[in-house]
Amino acid sequence: MLRVERIEPSIRTRIYEIGKGAFERFGLIAVLRRGQARLVLSESDMTVGAHSVLLLPHTTPARLEVPAGTDLWLIGFARRLQPLVTGAGPESLPLDQLLNRVSLTPPNRAQVEASILPLLPLLVDEITDPEKRSQMAGTAILRLMLIAIGRMLHRQEIEDSASDNQILLRFRQLVELGYHTRKSVAEYCDALSLTYDRLHDICQRSLNRPPLELIHQRVLLDASTWLSRTDESIQSIAERLGFDDPSKFSHFFKRATGMSPSQYRKSTRLEAALQTQSRLKTFSDWP
Repeated sequence: MLRVERIEPSIRTRIYEIGKGAFERFGLIAVLRRGQARLVLSESDMTVGAHSVLLLPHTTPARLEVPAGTDLWLIGFARRLQPLVTGAGPESLPLDQLLNRVSLTPPNRAQVEASILPLLPLLVDEITDPEKRSQMAGTAILRLMLIAIGRMLHRQEIEDSASDNQILLRFRQLVELGYHTRKSVAEYCDALSLTYDRLHDICQRSLNRPPLELIHQRVLLDASTWLSRTDESIQSIAERLGFDDPSKFSHFFKRATGMSPSQYRKSTRLEAALQTQSRLKTFSDWP
């Protein structure tokens, strides 16, 4: 039900197939001490660096390629062992979720050496010593390991969230400075040293809107304000917002609001006039 194997540095590449051979019907935890490994999934692959911990559920078809010189531990756990490992306490649900998804901790030598590596000799001893072999002790050690892995992942999620917030704040600042110049999303990505996918993901997760929509909303804020509160010509407003042709501005505005700029101006002013007239019919304006 539990298997532990120390993979010492070798002169050749070794390959481990999840669900086959020694790890058939076993989930896998890989703890890298030195070097790196490559995880090949059905639709993608990833590099597992030194001082990282990889967790693979038994239902995930995958191949772990371990190049020459890599030093790691492999821990296999049977599916039927999972309820005993997760237990029935308050932490059962997050541990169960952890065991059912592919997870990779960021490289962290201090955390791995303090929280993960000391548990491995204890687990080996519990499994191999004929006078021990306690299932309760083995699952307890594995539970401690999973709690440590979960904490490493949670810490990284907090750091990623803080980083995302800083990127989002910087993006909004750049939009505030450049929305009237009609900069493209690609230009903002270059200024932030980000890929489009990364910026799109941050905006979508944080605000549920893509970056282009955020830029357009900032343009529309000024456009609607100037149309409703000033007598400035539509051509002048278009130029101030970076449009080289008033017709392009009109098309942009109508696509976003459903009305042309002139229709919007008439509509908002009529609404304001009706509200003023309504107030004058009450006693609220009496001295």
